[in-house]
Amino acid sequence: MRPARASRPPVGEVRKAPLIHRAAFRCIRFNWFIALAATDGSVPQSNQYQAASAAIIYKGHHKLERTRYVSGRVTTPDAELNAISCAVRLAVKRANCQHIMVFTDSMGSAHRAVDPGVHSGQAFSLSVCRVLQEWFEADDLCRITFVYVPSALRWDIHGEAHKYVTELKVRVGRRKTDNSIDALRSRVAHSVLDSWNSTFQDPTYRGSEFLELQQPDGRPLQPSYLNGGPWLSTFGHSITEFARVCPCITGHAPIGAYYRRFKINEPHGCTCGAALQSRQHILFRCRDRYSVHYPRFLGDIASFMKYNPTAFGFNRDPSGVG
Repeated sequence: MRPARASRPPVGEVRKAPLIHRAAFRCIRFNWFIALAATDGSVPQSNQYQAASAAIIYKGHHKLERTRYVSGRVTTPDAELNAISCAVRLAVKRANCQHIMVFTDSMGSAHRAVDPGVHSGQAFSLSVCRVLQEWFEADDLCRITFVYVPSALRWDIHGEAHKYVTELKVRVGRRKTDNSIDALRSRVAHSVLDSWNSTFQDPTYRGSEFLELQQPDGRPLQPSYLNGGPWLSTFGHSITEFARVCPCITGHAPIGAYYRRFKINEPHGCTCGAALQSRQHILFRCRDRYSVHYPRFLGDIASFMKYNPTAFGFNRDPSGVG
């Protein structure tokens, strides 16, 4: 994969390690025109430790270089990109080869490594592009291949790099620690989400009629910005379904109990004959509706909406959406 430049378009290869037969890999290791670079990044779960990056360079069975270092407070893609950048620079400098094969478990970071555009690790990408451009110009036969290796495989030299980087544990000290843009953005987002979850516990903020639901692990369902949030993602991002489920959950659906509560001149009773058309009645007792067990999870509500396409919708619209 070559970095973009005016005179030559990007080219490259992406392979998966399981597809490389052991015999073929042995041939690659005996080819002195090929340098093998294993890279990995590690971001500890505890905020007390810094992220780490590692790169191991082989030529044949000879280990040319092995290095690991702290990357600061960064995201996992940042740490992976840092490792790839280091590996490419070391391979070009030390290996004296025509082909560099980089083994990584982060293809997203591999693509970013040769992308000089604006992103969190742009400085590392620019250094990779600069080194590769000089290397390509020196010999038209030079090429680089990024090979995807799932970290869980602990495969050969990549497994060695994984073990090497995860052994490095460096605490965050009093000195200034490097932070990437993505890491700072993630920290702010999680801080806002924590504040949102805390505020959501207050009924005056959430709303007294808000339908309390649970996560599969039994914890109360909390708001989130990830993938559109838990409510929207459950309904497949369908605007039609969400337009009905939203008033159902918040207690603002156009039903009898809502009309009575806000003194709206509309019937309070249910079409099945019940005196009051409440949310509980519609979900559990109405003879005109498909019955589901107690709706502890959003999936239960989604199932109910599927079998009752006009429930909690406006009567004037056949699709149930006002």
